Parts: sequence; C-alpha cells; structure tokens
Amino acid sequence: MIKKILVTFLILIFIIAIGIVSLIVFVDPNNFRGFISDKVRDKTGYELSIEGDLRWHIWPQVSILTDSVKLTDTGAQKPILTADNMRLDVELFPLFSKKIVVKNVFVKSAVINVTDDSKGQVAKSKESNSTAKQPVPNTEDKSQQNEEKEKSSWKFTLNKFEVADSTLVFQNKDTLINFRNLNLIVQQNSEKYLSVDIKGNIDRNQQDLYYSAIADIDLTQFPNIAKIDLKKFDYTLKGIGIPNDELVGNLKGIINYQKNPQSINTQNLIFSINDNIFTGNVNVNLNTKPSLELNLNSDKLNVNTFISNKEKSKENTNINPQQTTPVVSSVNKSTNELTFLNAFDANLKLNIKQLIANKMVLNNVYADLQNNDGVATIKAINFDFADGTVTTNGVANGKQKNTLIKLNTKINNVDLNNFFNQIDTAKDLVGRFNASGQLEINTIKANKLLENLHGNLAINIANAKLDNINIQNIINAAAAKYSKDVLTPENQNKYTEFHTIEAKANLNNGNLELTTLTADSETIDIINGSGRVGMLQKDIDVNLNIKMLDGWNGKSDTIAKLQQMTIPLRIYGQFTKLHYQIDLNQVFKDVLNDKLQHGLEKLREKIEKRNSKDNDKDKDKDKDKDKDKDKDDNNFKSKSRQKAANILSELLKK
Repeated sequence: MIKKILVTFLILIFIIAIGIVSLIVFVDPNNFRGFISDKVRDKTGYELSIEGDLRWHIWPQVSILTDSVKLTDTGAQKPILTADNMRLDVELFPLFSKKIVVKNVFVKSAVINVTDDSKGQVAKSKESNSTAKQPVPNTEDKSQQNEEKEKSSWKFTLNKFEVADSTLVFQNKDTLINFRNLNLIVQQNSEKYLSVDIKGNIDRNQQDLYYSAIADIDLTQFPNIAKIDLKKFDYTLKGIGIPNDELVGNLKGIINYQKNPQSINTQNLIFSINDNIFTGNVNVNLNTKPSLELNLNSDKLNVNTFISNKEKSKENTNINPQQTTPVVSSVNKSTNELTFLNAFDANLKLNIKQLIANKMVLNNVYADLQNNDGVATIKAINFDFADGTVTTNGVANGKQKNTLIKLNTKINNVDLNNFFNQIDTAKDLVGRFNASGQLEINTIKANKLLENLHGNLAINIANAKLDNINIQNIINAAAAKYSKDVLTPENQNKYTEFHTIEAKANLNNGNLELTTLTADSETIDIINGSGRVGMLQKDIDVNLNIKMLDGWNGKSDTIAKLQQMTIPLRIYGQFTKLHYQIDLNQVFKDVLNDKLQHGLEKLREKIEKRNSKDNDKDKDKDKDKDKDKDKDDNNFKSKSRQKAANILSELLKK
C-alpha cells in the first residue's frame, strides 16, 4: 500500500515537473508584455513601459520577472512610478487555459512621484472633473483595440499588489512630503472589496512620523461612496517641536466617505495619544467651507504626557533684542492667533471625567464650543476643581487684527488649601474662595496666558485664615513699645482668622490689583485696604487699615482709646517669607492728645466748680481775705497748669 502511494506521489511530481518545463519551453512570457500594458491602460489610463526581457522564475513559486518599469501619465514630464524591477506571481494551471491569474504584483525599491511634474492628461482631467477634456480615441483606434482584444484570448485577474522599501514623493502646492520606507499590500478579497496593509515613515521639517495601518475597504458604490473599516492605525511622531519629544498612539473605527455632498463621518471611533484614550464621532462636510462636528469623550486626559521633561533655557528667548527690523510700508499685519478660525466652521462637545495638568486635577470637564465665520462662541466650559466648581462662557474673535478672548467666569467654593497644594505654592491663605467677573485674554499660548489675562473680579473668601502672620500679636507688640498700659502678647498663634474677606480687584500683567478690601472677625475688622498680589512673581504688597476691637493684652483707658483707633498695617514680600510694617507713632499721638484733652476737660470742670462755690460765699468779707483767696486761686491755677504740662511732656516722651 505504501509502495502504491509513493509511486502515485512520484507520478504527480513528474507531471508537475513536465508542466513547468512545458510552460518554460512553449510559453514565452514576453508575449504578455503588450497584454499587461493594455490592461493597465484600460484600468487606469496610465502607460506602463517594461524594459528588457520578461523571464520565468520557478522557485518558490511561478513568477514573471521584469527589468526596469515605468508608469507614466500621458503628457507628464516625469513618470508617476519608477522601479528597477517588478515580479508577477502567477498561478500555474490557469496559464494552460490562457488565463493570467496574478496572485501578487511585487514592486521593490520604487520611487513614486505625486507631483506637478508627474501629472498629465488623466490626472488633470480628474482634477477638473471634466471628461470632455480627455482625449477621445478615433474610430480607427477603437476598431484597432477591438481587433487586438478579439485576437487576444488571454484573460487577466489580479489578486494582490505589493510595494516594498519604496519612496513616495507627494506635492501639496509648494510643499513636498516624502513617504519613505513605504511597504504597501493591497489585496482583493472579492470584487470591489479590498484589504490594505501599509507602513512606513514620513519626514518633514526635522520631524518623523512612523505609521502602520490595516484596513478593509468597501468600493461597491465607489466613487460616490466608500467605506473604510480601519482595523488599526499605529503612529509615532518624533522630532523638533514635538511635545515631550514624542507622540505615540493608535486609531481605529469606521470611516464613511460620500462624494456628493462631499463629506466624511466616523462610527465607533477610538483613538489614543500618549496613553490618553478618546471615544466619539467626527463629521466633516467638505463641500464649500469645511464644517466640522466633533463629539469626544475620555475618562482621563493627562496633559503631563505632552510636557517635555527638559527645561528650556529662557536666556535665549530674547536674542538680539536691539536688532532693527527693515522698514516696511504701512500695511496692517494681523497678529491675531485665532485667524485659523476663519478657515472652517465647527461644533465641538467635549466630556472628560478627569484632566491632569502638572499637579492640578480637574474633574467632570465639559466644553460646548461653536465656531461660525471666524467667531467662536464658548457656550459653556464647566469643571470641578479643588472641591469647588468653575463655570465660564464667552467668545473668541478670529476676524479682528489682534487676538481677543472674552470670558464671563464664576468660581464657587474652591478650597484654597487644596488649590495651593495643586499649584505647588505656599498656602499662606486658606478658606473657601468665590469670585465672579469678566476676563479678557489676548493670546492662546499656554506659557503666556497668566501675564496676558485682564479683567475685573469680585472676590469673597469665607472662613479665611492667614497663616504665618498674627495681626493681633503684631499690633499688641508694637503698642507695647509705646505704652506701659499695653503688655507683650501672650497669644503666640501664628495665624489670623476672618469670617469673610471681600475684595474688588483688577487683573493686569500677572498682578491682582486690589482696589478695595474688607474683612471681619470677632477681634479684628479690616476697614479698608488696597495693594497688589503678584501671581507670577508670587509676592504681595498690601496696605490695610485695621480696627482691633478685642484681644488687647491689658486694661486701661489707653487700650479703650486704641480700640477706637484705625491702625495702618503693611504686609509685603514673597508668599514664602512675608514681612510687615506698622507705624503707631501717629496713632499714639492721637490717643495721647485725646487723653490730654480729656484731662484738661476734667481740670476745667473742677476749676469751674470751685469758682462757683467761692462766688456763693459772703461778698461782705474783708478785702484782705478776698485778696488772699484770689492769691490762693491764682496759685492753684498755676499749679494745675504746671501739672497738666508735666503730664503732657511725660506722655510725649513715651
């Protein structure tokens, strides 16, 4: 039995070998040269020229090898494709039935030019969408082609097309883009159903994009409709100017193309960039002015993955600051960074459950934006931050000369302790922060936002605590130097508490300029204040007028007077090292002046009482006694005046 199987197997091998030898001997592959060129011309309109002889290649499969090949558009200056060789893998047995079933067309080390020089009549006629401009063959050519087709009984089928280690040069207006190391496989699964596998890299402006994609394409209704099922698109972008030096991600989903009206829309879109995953849908209308509808969702967006770890030196930012610029005629040049809004209309809705930037964490981020004719309406931007909420709306104008974004903003119940921890800043002020106001921004550069933020704010801070500074102790200690009635403070708490702090402020060049400031607590009231808080320099300089209602260390008439006085206090310095300045000289002059006036008033009342009693005495007394009394009165008055002068002198010395 085994012997019979072996004999049968050897006979089959012998038959196959005879078939291959017969193919090589009796079928000349050069007979296919014109046939292959005609098929390419019929399908694409391009001319395929094959140089040299075609030859058979038997192992590992039956193939036809060519020398140099060129694919050229009629009237073009350069061929659209040039390759040193091409291989056609064919099936053996259909050849005996005069059928060329090409399993694979393999082109290696090709140069593909999609430039103005490679465009001829076919490409230009496609661009103009006019078939009238295409050359119409005369009846003689038609009859000649029909005769050639009738003479040729060969049939042609192509299953697969492959390009390996090739280069594609693509021209878009005056820009050339090089697709290098191109490896492309296009396989026909059935009529008008294709599978595509492509990978390579694109280099431009010292940036490299490495990509790899697999997709199934449905062309049953092409050119009116095409459907692309993108199974995978992996990419890596590296080079100069790339955030964090590298962008890595992937994309998959279904892409639908429609010719009239020209549009692209997606289904089940999922894409990632630097481990940030988004889902949603994109609809693009390309008929006249591009119109974009974008709806994206993400569980987490970490902006830190786009921030480079290398700190760029700021010393080179102002190179040759005194360099003069050439004189130009008075042409109004737009410096609006939002001019790109004029190129398209758009509707954007974005939902991100958590957004991380440095140490800042924003939750439940929602954005609803609409761009129409260069003016973007910010319908809503809402997010939770530091246990509070931030809401804003406004407009961004791309039509005027300079960049301008206007925002109406409300901040509710933000925990300042949490906030300062997230921005890595000294937390000398804690409490619940509330604010509202109208803001303007004249740039969209992230590193310039704070210094270019302008507007006004109404601020309210509830349950506020000023750390590392005790205003009550400062005033007590300063007053103790002026009066023995005030003792050195015993309360050594390093903070000041307020029920509320209210302020009105203007934002300008990175500074929060306080126009009014008031605060209240059980012991201290800030009657009014003003100053500056530097958000860029992280410093403060404010002047406060304070009434210390309680908490004096001691009891006396002096303290009673001090409780009624307004005390000036200046707080200044870096957030991490605050200083204060207090001048009680004028305050105590006012206190002592009041005390002196009070003493003189009592003395006057005492003198008037004594004079009244003397007047009630017998007017019939001796004149000598009257003289003695007058003398005594004069002495008493003189001593009283001297005593008052001594008291005043002593107080002023203190």
